[in-house]
Amino acid sequence: MHILIGLGGLWLTLVETHSHMPTGFTGFFHPAAFILLLGAPPSILLVGHDVREIWSGIVTLTQALRYHSRRAEARMIADLYRFGRELKQGRTVEASKVLAEAADPLLREVGPLLLQPGGGTDARETVVTLSYARLAQVKEAEEVFRFLARTTPAVGLMGTIVGLVNMLINLRNFEQLGPAMAVAQLATFYGLILAYGIWSPFAKRIENYGRNLSVSARLLERGLASISEGRSLYDLRLLAGSNGGAPPAVEAA
Repeated sequence: MHILIGLGGLWLTLVETHSHMPTGFTGFFHPAAFILLLGAPPSILLVGHDVREIWSGIVTLTQALRYHSRRAEARMIADLYRFGRELKQGRTVEASKVLAEAADPLLREVGPLLLQPGGGTDARETVVTLSYARLAQVKEAEEVFRFLARTTPAVGLMGTIVGLVNMLINLRNFEQLGPAMAVAQLATFYGLILAYGIWSPFAKRIENYGRNLSVSARLLERGLASISEGRSLYDLRLLAGSNGGAPPAVEAA
C-alpha cells in the first residue's frame, strides 16, 4: 500500500511542478523547484520504506535532538549508585522505587532482574540484547535521512535537466536564455541546500545519538555487573568522567 501511495505522491508532485513552472527568472524563489524537492524525495522514500519505518525515524530524530549525553550518563550512574546502595542494604522495596524513577529505559527494564537470585548474568545478557535492538532501530532511522540526503540532489538534478530541456525548446528567443538557465540551476541549488544543510545533519545527529546510546549501554552493563558481584561502582564513575560525563556526586555503593 505504501508503494502505491509513494508512486501517487510522486506523480502528483510532477503534475504540480509542471503547473507551477515559471516562464522567466523571478529571483531565488522558484515555486516549481520547491514543490519538486519537497514532494518527490519523501514520495520516493515512501516507495522504499513503509510508514512505520518513516514514523520511527521521525520519533528517533526527535529523541536525538533532545538527548544530552553528559546529562543522561550522569543521571544513569546516579540512579545506579542509589539502586546499588539500596540493594546492598537489603531494601528491595526502595531499590524497586529507584528503578521505577530511573530516567534510563534500559535500567528500568533490566534492573529488576537483579532483585532475583542469580539475576546478574541474565541482566548482562538482557542489556546486550535490548541495546542491540535499540541501536538497530536508531540505525534504521539514520538510514531514512541518509536516503533523503542521497535522493534530494538527484531530484534537483532532474529538475535542472527539465529546465534545460525547456530552455532548448525556446532556443530561438536569445533574450530568455539567461533567465531560463538561472531557473534551471535553482533546482540543483535547492537540492544541495536540503541534502547537505538539513537531511545530512539530521542523519549525523542520529548517528551520534546511537554512538552515545552504545556507550551508555556498556556503562550500564558494567554497573549492573558490579552491583550483582557486590563491587564498588567507583570505577564506573571514573569511566563516565573519561567519556566526558560529569561524575555523580553521590555516595559510593
